[in-house]
Amino acid sequence: MKLFAITIKPLSPFGTPLKGDTLFGSFCWQAAYDDTLLKGGLKHWIDQYPDKPFLIVSSAFPQVIDASETIYALPRPAVPQGWIDTDDTNDCAERLKSRKEKKGRRWLLVGEDLQITLDWDHLVDDQTLSRRIASAMGMKNTDCRFIRQHTRSHNTINRLTNTTGKGFFAPYSMDNFVYLPGMELVVFALAEEEALTEKNLLTGFERIGAFGFGRDASTGLGRFGIGECEELTLPRPENPGALLALGPCVPGADEYDRAWFQPFVRFGRHGADLLHTGRPFKNPVVMADEGAVFRPKTREQFSRPYLGRAVTNISKAQPEAVCQGYSPVLPMPLPAQEG
Repeated sequence: MKLFAITIKPLSPFGTPLKGDTLFGSFCWQAAYDDTLLKGGLKHWIDQYPDKPFLIVSSAFPQVIDASETIYALPRPAVPQGWIDTDDTNDCAERLKSRKEKKGRRWLLVGEDLQITLDWDHLVDDQTLSRRIASAMGMKNTDCRFIRQHTRSHNTINRLTNTTGKGFFAPYSMDNFVYLPGMELVVFALAEEEALTEKNLLTGFERIGAFGFGRDASTGLGRFGIGECEELTLPRPENPGALLALGPCVPGADEYDRAWFQPFVRFGRHGADLLHTGRPFKNPVVMADEGAVFRPKTREQFSRPYLGRAVTNISKAQPEAVCQGYSPVLPMPLPAQEG
């Protein structure tokens, strides 16, 4: 499989986080309406997905681009903070203050070589990352946050009274989020050469961005453009200790002897015509969120650029439906304290 870094340029607020499993599902809908996106058609590759995934998509992460380099801000590995904490001060108050500050560093900065160095010099918080992004874009005000939450009002008009009212017609609000204007995100995609070309991969993502991604796309949310697409070399460190997941995943049974992760539950819903079957919702899927760390039982698993499995039997309306339980992974070291 080939690894691509796809640049995404947000053009509107979003109602749904850009997570890997939902991006994969959106691409499948594009392939369902256009048989030319996948060689052999979507059904052929969906049937093989449990054994041979044709596409594995990561979640979207911020990236910092300046004149000299590109830096990706990946989720902080979900290992205990004490494993990388080097604070040996004897002052209890100072130690607690330092731990609290370090707890907020939830972004791991890596270069284009995708080599992970797990120390505090490569971990930053939202504020520091925002300043770096704003500075790289030449903004004078570098105190802007790179992502903000805002509330959007909704209502349904009663056509008998031409106004809102109570119950079903009561106004309500929903939370959306918006990125700093001009900033860029990156999505890592593993594509099987037999199924998908780079051109078709970009075409699918361009259409997702044009039609809108996720909740309330019909009202203008979830729009994005596509920038550069760069093929990256998969990292091959000499002595990796674990694998860092770049998207929500469902690990295979008996493949890992230890794991550290935050659980994430996907409450999926069908789209398009399947919304009107009377069974619009899929079965919930419990996943390990991006940033999960897995220690494989065998060294051979480090040679595979992904982990996880396909999740089937998730829909009563569409028995053949499948959820991306795979995730691209990066090999990473484990601190000595882990032993």
